[in-house]
Amino acid sequence: MTWLKQALTGADNETVAIGRLIGMAIAIVLLILLPVAAAATVVTKTASVDTWATLLAALQVYVPLIVAAIGGLIWGTNGTEPKP
Repeated sequence: MTWLKQALTGADNETVAIGRLIGMAIAIVLLILLPVAAAATVVTKTASVDTWATLLAALQVYVPLIVAAIGGLIWGTNGTEPKP
């Protein structure tokens, strides 16, 4: 769990970096929860594969914007983080 602390804290390794925390949450949703939800709804026949294909194709537009926003959030809050 040391790597998680290092990934989510600022330069002092003590203060939580809000940009990194929000970025990690968004990444978990896009990379883990969304595909699991897609697979679960297809297996249980709640939604069709075509429905998810349409949704995931639409994400091609939004994901780069989200990545840029996360990067901007991390970069923008970096100056406010405590230094070691």
